[in-house]
Amino acid sequence: RQIQADAAAGDVPCMVVGTAGSVSTGAVDPLPEISALCREHDVWFHVDGAYGGFAAAVPEAPEDLRGLSQADSVAVDPHKWLYAPLEAGCALVRDPEALRAAFAYHPPYYHFDERATNYVDYGPQNSRGFRALKVWLALKHAGAAAYRTTIADDLRLSRAMADAIGRHPELQLVTQDLSITTFRYVPPDLRAKVGEPPVEHHLDALNRALLDRLQRGGEVFVSNAVVGDRYLLRACIVNFHTARADVEAVPEIVARTGRRVDAELRPTVSERK
Repeated sequence: RQIQADAAAGDVPCMVVGTAGSVSTGAVDPLPEISALCREHDVWFHVDGAYGGFAAAVPEAPEDLRGLSQADSVAVDPHKWLYAPLEAGCALVRDPEALRAAFAYHPPYYHFDERATNYVDYGPQNSRGFRALKVWLALKHAGAAAYRTTIADDLRLSRAMADAIGRHPELQLVTQDLSITTFRYVPPDLRAKVGEPPVEHHLDALNRALLDRLQRGGEVFVSNAVVGDRYLLRACIVNFHTARADVEAVPEIVARTGRRVDAELRPTVSERK
């Protein structure tokens, strides 16, 4: 609809961007459907796969990730799910000449040998470090098969964590996609009141304080996400050292710490009114 509206207004739609693993939850857009629309309207199809793009290499990945193969360009970050040291980002393009046409500039004070690959022609930076070396070395050392195994392990571990969180009486599972699980701590006496504005306000404050306590505690490291205006804890597994015992330990550590934080914030919500 937006493409048609832009065209009707006299604008020229130039690009549609799909997401292969959103930052907060790991959600994947319906990439095959978006690709079909882009082909129909002759619009460039770009995919932000900075986090989740590499998961397309494993059979366990969501079917929508197969749409990556239909993109005109894809952004991926090896320092995320290829476990490379910071920082390393890649732009993959179906037609390299399109990238060169966008960035190449040959001033008279530069000598260019057209027989060589001039990487300055493929991006905005004239001077840059050899970021690709660490990625190349890791790929040569581990090999594609090893990466498929470790990424598949991360996917399974995230699902196992979601299962464990879903079974815990003091935790509320909200989402699980790719290797990201989002959830929050909900005291048992507030379970029946979830959704009430005063309770939601307290749960947001509680989980904010809980996140700070967990990060300072050193037992587990989770981050945060905001989904549907709710403040959540976010566990993203992109470390090949993570084991089943680690993810199974997380729920009780979070709940134990949550009890302490909740006791400090309030005796009961009703008493705070």
